[in-house]
Amino acid sequence: MMEFNDGMICVLGLDTTPFTGKKPMPLFDHSLHPTMVTMSHSFRRSICVLFSALTLTLSCIAIHPVRAQQPNVNHSARHQLAIERARSNLHLDAPGSANRQVALADALLRAGKVDDSIPHYENAIKQSPDMRPYLWQYGIALFFAGRFEDGRELFEAHRRVNPNDVENAAWHFLCEAKANGIESARKLLLPAPGDRRIPMSEILDRLPGGDATKIEAAVNAIHQPASKQSARFYADLYLGLIADAEGKPKDAQAFMTRAAKTPMAHYMADVARVYANHLKASAKPDEQ
Repeated sequence: MMEFNDGMICVLGLDTTPFTGKKPMPLFDHSLHPTMVTMSHSFRRSICVLFSALTLTLSCIAIHPVRAQQPNVNHSARHQLAIERARSNLHLDAPGSANRQVALADALLRAGKVDDSIPHYENAIKQSPDMRPYLWQYGIALFFAGRFEDGRELFEAHRRVNPNDVENAAWHFLCEAKANGIESARKLLLPAPGDRRIPMSEILDRLPGGDATKIEAAVNAIHQPASKQSARFYADLYLGLIADAEGKPKDAQAFMTRAAKTPMAHYMADVARVYANHLKASAKPDEQ
């Protein structure tokens, strides 16, 4: 769930398909391009940087635009395009089909099509079982589907490969609270030391109880606009999640609605919009 403040989730020069724990292939294979070896170091490096930047830009745009968009934008067209492209790339008998299953599942989840996304995550896991602990997004889909025990187990598995992620601890907390109550969730909190993203450490400290004072102070102390926008979004997302776990539906809706209004269009911004719709759909009449 680690993303940069502007929402970019790609890595320069690397394959942007879901990480499976295997070392990615290098962007350039000099054994296949012997003329490259004779180039001067500075010229070769310039070509690599230029080509990598172009690869980054095209790969990010082609699958799912993730940069900030204008407020009040209709995201449905973006999601539909991502789903169509992911479906067109899905060749079940081709190498890497598990990654393509995940890509389609991600596009469906981000569009709010939770029930459609889950079979593709599960097909990917059947094809590549080692992939399972890396699929935190599958855990989020399980939560929305009401499979809280399964979601909790997935987040426990994810911690073994990503032990410093506060977001993982928060979603585990939520699933346990929904499955077995808030007191059980507070007893079984996952540690997540060293997450330096603001306001993640303050969110982690809030899970056992308390209020939003430290989270708000951390956000308000930021002066750089883009960083503050990102921190504000994550504060609202996880204050909404915590309120939902604590059985405070009106507070959960208020925070999640504000998170969903972010102009950003990265993965977790889309999750916030799905979550806001989920809360609205499940609310009782007196909670609207």
